[in-house]
Amino acid sequence: MGITFLNFLRKPVTVHYPEVKRVYPDRFRGVLALTYDKETGEENCIGCRLCEYICPPQVIKVEMLKAEKRNFAKVFTLELYACEFCELCVQVCPTDAIIMMKSFDLATSDRRELLLDKDRLHTIGLQFEPSWATGTGLRDMQTPPKAAPVEHAKAEAPAAAAPAAKTPATSAPATSTEAKAE
Repeated sequence: MGITFLNFLRKPVTVHYPEVKRVYPDRFRGVLALTYDKETGEENCIGCRLCEYICPPQVIKVEMLKAEKRNFAKVFTLELYACEFCELCVQVCPTDAIIMMKSFDLATSDRRELLLDKDRLHTIGLQFEPSWATGTGLRDMQTPPKAAPVEHAKAEAPAAAAPAAKTPATSAPATSTEAKAE
């Protein structure tokens, strides 16, 4: 009963949406969207179908259109009502064509409106603020650190060899090649 009384006296934390928008954290996984290349204005999706292959619930469908210069996605559909928002499709995209947005504002009473085609996904990409993660950014975070430069490793090699020379050698039996050398 004491906990009920304490919660009764607390100030409510209700956010009056849509008048007041909540600030989303940087790593918020919201609605998926497709992007355009800022320099050329072309869509970034090359229709490689990696997102389709890695999607656990298999909600992404892609058909590739081969062109002279590069490939494009002829058809790109996303069944948002079954999406797990796992971000795997974002991680594998080689061109950063599919990203997650900082929004979930696609509430609807009709499930068919959550079957998103390529044009609607591009519109969502222009409408909302993108999340922090892109495919190349996530892959760079997951790669192991690079080895030390060669010059740095050579400088450490003589320093490591000097303490080894100071340690007493153990008496090991001579091998056949050492016996021939004597």
